[in-house]
Amino acid sequence: MSALPPVDVALPGPAVGRPGAPALDMAPTEGRVSRRIFTDPRIFELELEEIFAKAWFFVAHESEIPSPGDMVSRPVGADRAVVVRDDGGRVRAFLNSCRHRGMRLCRTDRANARFLRCPYHGWTYANDGSLVLVPTEEHYGPGELEKEALGLIPVADLAVHQGLIFATWDPRSPSLTEYLGDMAFYLDVLFGRTDGGIEIVGGPQVWEVETGWKFATDNFTDNFHVFQTHHSLVELGLLPPDPDFAAGGTMVVAGNGHIMHFTEGPPSDEFRGFGLPRVLRDQFGANLSPAQHEVIERSGLSAGTVWPNFHWLQLLVQSDPGLPITPVLNLRLEEPVSPTRTRMWSWFAVDRGADEAFRRVSFETYVRTFGPSGICDQDDMENWEDCTRANVGPVAKRFSLHHGMGLGRPIDSMWPGPGTAYQGAYGEMTQRAWYEEWWRRMGPVVGAEVKEEADR
Repeated sequence: MSALPPVDVALPGPAVGRPGAPALDMAPTEGRVSRRIFTDPRIFELELEEIFAKAWFFVAHESEIPSPGDMVSRPVGADRAVVVRDDGGRVRAFLNSCRHRGMRLCRTDRANARFLRCPYHGWTYANDGSLVLVPTEEHYGPGELEKEALGLIPVADLAVHQGLIFATWDPRSPSLTEYLGDMAFYLDVLFGRTDGGIEIVGGPQVWEVETGWKFATDNFTDNFHVFQTHHSLVELGLLPPDPDFAAGGTMVVAGNGHIMHFTEGPPSDEFRGFGLPRVLRDQFGANLSPAQHEVIERSGLSAGTVWPNFHWLQLLVQSDPGLPITPVLNLRLEEPVSPTRTRMWSWFAVDRGADEAFRRVSFETYVRTFGPSGICDQDDMENWEDCTRANVGPVAKRFSLHHGMGLGRPIDSMWPGPGTAYQGAYGEMTQRAWYEEWWRRMGPVVGAEVKEEADR
């Protein structure tokens, strides 16, 4: 997929941070990211329009709504939606808002219903979104109530890839296939590797963090923070006492801001194929291409981001000194609440063909490690919150953040998958690619906003 042209925008103000630098020193390809983008209220408002009203977003997995009438309440960007399997079995998504006064319709996390009834005035919708009942209909005059035009507001497009349901509000958005591009190859590796694919177990964990949403997003392809941030695990003997223990592997930029890494495990067969049980690994060949099979067999760990805010973590984790190292598949999402507050979503996933013993130990490992009570997320949240606090002030915002690791690293032409690959799992090539896509979308509107302010 061809790269889109870079955008150069300089906000007015004192040139601070480096000689000749603009007030917003934003040059991702050179390893500089402005601190202002993480906490600035006006930039956040622009993000809601330019990113969260236009991109594609993960909203649910098909296993969460397997039967007609099943529905979940989820964010699509910054707006809440109802994701439902209608009576005919079709998956749909609608703005979770009545057309009469805007009241929230689905007021639970999940439900099964043929109809959605507004608790305010009783307007009632079928689970295909059509308005079927208005209790005071006889009081409307001719032409005052056209029910066929007042159904629930649907997303502009909805599509499914390997059971992952994505939606967008933007009718001008490219198709999901075009949006994913090369990333589809890697989603197949993670979510289509075994017979029947993966499924979500239980509901998502949801909690809020006092951080800008991009600090959390930045973290998910950052391997080299693990030894320092989670050093208590090293002290407990749950991680190797080597700061380079996760440095071997490959980082991949798949285009459109989509990024990931595949990390090699120890040189032992039990750590290949993400460490999954042999009964599951034996299914790879029937479900993956030879190139995809090579990617998964050489990998012990993986983390990736579908731009802008959907992530996977496929890890090998020892959550207690008395327990074995166990594979865990975790799906993640950041929902923006304010410039400095983010709602986190976290799902536990497992291959459908996994036996009950593996499911149990993998789930218990996930709960101990991730979510608001998990040791890793507690460490990470402390970092994200302190990064946010430290970057709110006017002086801090004059200086850029350094994302220069691997600027000169050569491309790995031997990598079997698509995209641009780099040897080594320690680097900032992936973060730079993510910020390049952010800047491509946000640079023009930030520049226009600043010019307008300067002209006033």
